[in-house]
Amino acid sequence: RIPQEIKRTVSRVSRRGESGQALIEFTLVTVMLIVLIFGAIDFSRAIYMRQLLVNLSRETANLEARGVGSTTPEIMTNALNATVLESSPLTLNCTNGMVIVTAVTNFVNNSGTASTASYTISHQFHLGTLGTFQSAVGTYTGSNKFNQATLPNVGILPANRTVYVAEIYYKFAPITPVGKLLKLALPDHFYDAAYFSAL
Repeated sequence: RIPQEIKRTVSRVSRRGESGQALIEFTLVTVMLIVLIFGAIDFSRAIYMRQLLVNLSRETANLEARGVGSTTPEIMTNALNATVLESSPLTLNCTNGMVIVTAVTNFVNNSGTASTASYTISHQFHLGTLGTFQSAVGTYTGSNKFNQATLPNVGILPANRTVYVAEIYYKFAPITPVGKLLKLALPDHFYDAAYFSAL
């Protein structure tokens, strides 16, 4: 009779040890799953916001080039306001974002046998106050001076034509604790630019 009681006691002790091991394994797996899920949430948000900015900048430049209004500044202002209104869930007209719309004209000076191109910013408007970001195209000073523009590809603008540029900056902030810890892997802001030429 004693050996059977010893067997029962040993089996109870071993079952308790197994349940403790299962609890530790469950805890470790749960922690890893939570970290993966939270990381996936912030990475998915970053990809979503990036795609949203690509679409917004493209639509803004398209509105600038083919928009409604009687003058170029009115058309550009209408495009800027429409973009800010349609940018939900992003808030681009505050400290989290900025939209810059620019009109760049290629004035060609024919002097003798040589033609020189001058990419000039004719109009520029912006909404939002995100940091110290400026237009990558150039800055319009608002005077009658020629404001030089920098375009990524010189061949995109034929002589005496205008290209409309929409640039959007947006500050990205992770929403999960894991995303805040992985801040080095996620960008702190997004930027996108689109170029449309007027017909």
